[in-house]
Amino acid sequence: MSQHNTRPSYGWILKGKAQDKLVKTNSGRQRLNLHGALNLKTHHAVVLSEEAIDARSVIRLGTTLLKKHKTGKIYLILDNAKYYHAKIVKTWRTNHGRIKFLFLPSYSPNLNLIERLWRFFHQKVTWNRYFETFEEFKNTSLGFFKNLKQYEPELATLLAGNFQVIPSQKLQT
Repeated sequence: MSQHNTRPSYGWILKGKAQDKLVKTNSGRQRLNLHGALNLKTHHAVVLSEEAIDARSVIRLGTTLLKKHKTGKIYLILDNAKYYHAKIVKTWRTNHGRIKFLFLPSYSPNLNLIERLWRFFHQKVTWNRYFETFEEFKNTSLGFFKNLKQYEPELATLLAGNFQVIPSQKLQT
């Protein structure tokens, strides 16, 4: 989710000069709900703008992925949000066996590469930027995902799937 409002993220202001540095803002009441999936190999993203992120948006995302990838299995690595476990989603998955859900352990967003993409999106689009209208904000946000190829060098290192498993060890006391 992204709010249509300025998100100051960093900056340096000399002491006594803050009055010269105004940050434009707006009501921030409108939200852009984005639901997406990321292809680990190609770094291509499918991102949908939704009224709400819920069980129905999960089904729309899954249906979009199935249409885009006509053959083979599709694995979605997910957090444990309740809407992924909803009855209508389970029923839908039963009828669409090519799509598999793999759930991450609780409190491990660092293992979900889409979370890295969301952060990268905010760095490039929403941080320290003012959008006069919600339409401008929405179009810029969705345009970012349509043009991910331009960020390929940065994404290649950011979205690497090389995770190292550290075996658990007994604590030395």
